[in-house]
Amino acid sequence: MLTLLTLIITLSPTTVHPETLVWSDEFDTLDESKWEHLVTTYPLDDFQYYRNHRSNSWVSEGALHVMPTLTALEYGEDFLYSGCIDRNTEDPENPCNIWYDKEHLCSDCSGEDIAKPIQLARLHSNFSLRFGRVEWRARLPLADWIRPALWLMPVANIYGGFPASGEIDMMESSGNWYYYCGKQSRGVDTVQSNLHMGLSGGGPHWSNASLKTNTSTDYAKEFHIFELNWTEEFLAFSVDGEEIYRLTAPGPPGGLFDYDRVTGENIWSTGGPMAPFDTDFHFIISAQSGGWPFYDHCAPPAPWGQHSGVKRTEFYED
Repeated sequence: MLTLLTLIITLSPTTVHPETLVWSDEFDTLDESKWEHLVTTYPLDDFQYYRNHRSNSWVSEGALHVMPTLTALEYGEDFLYSGCIDRNTEDPENPCNIWYDKEHLCSDCSGEDIAKPIQLARLHSNFSLRFGRVEWRARLPLADWIRPALWLMPVANIYGGFPASGEIDMMESSGNWYYYCGKQSRGVDTVQSNLHMGLSGGGPHWSNASLKTNTSTDYAKEFHIFELNWTEEFLAFSVDGEEIYRLTAPGPPGGLFDYDRVTGENIWSTGGPMAPFDTDFHFIISAQSGGWPFYDHCAPPAPWGQHSGVKRTEFYED
């Protein structure tokens, strides 16, 4: 279960003004004026679908909890092999609200593979930020094949679709107790920050995955602080007060285009030195099952084949 105590957002101090609190959530309640649940079957390759249900997201004792549940416990085992998930009729008061491709991303049916076996929550903030300091206090889930994430996406794709307008990943991990890809731990004792930028279209792009492994405990046993410090000149990630990565603007407006070693016309030339990381971004709390960082070549191997047509079945029946 992903548990969050606080989200604190401040404007960075200057020589004239001290650091100023601009937005926070102590999670005394699940405030729907601050957060919106994404309701969808997206991403189709993952094993979960997202809904607005208190079994998957709730507030208690001053913390937000995000927890997976099994589709079969609600609808029965037979449903997985012969049923259809329809996010518009399943809960008419909280229908599918994804903003594109509703024809495909509001439902999921069994066929060659079973219907999505996991139910989860994904929350988007109604608040957005451009520059400042962000601090999360969170405890990660201990649950195999679940990937929790705290991240930011642009409010508007000013420079183009992903990854042209950027993505900021403050924390990504897995819920596995012991999980290694080669010599690198990818379990719950390790967290990752990342940035994504490049030409739109979903092809190869620049990213920088910075990992922090806790050798004394793991991130599920107690609460930890994940921090973003974001200015017009740099963007830095910290875990429990230790900086683990910093991207500094290389100089002129649009300079990250050359840093990215992208060829062609500079798509960030109209932005500032940190473009594409110079527009309004909103916050996302999510957990997923399936996909990265779970692979059949890691240890223990993911119980589904990377190129299998029945990944969900292999995962569920393992």
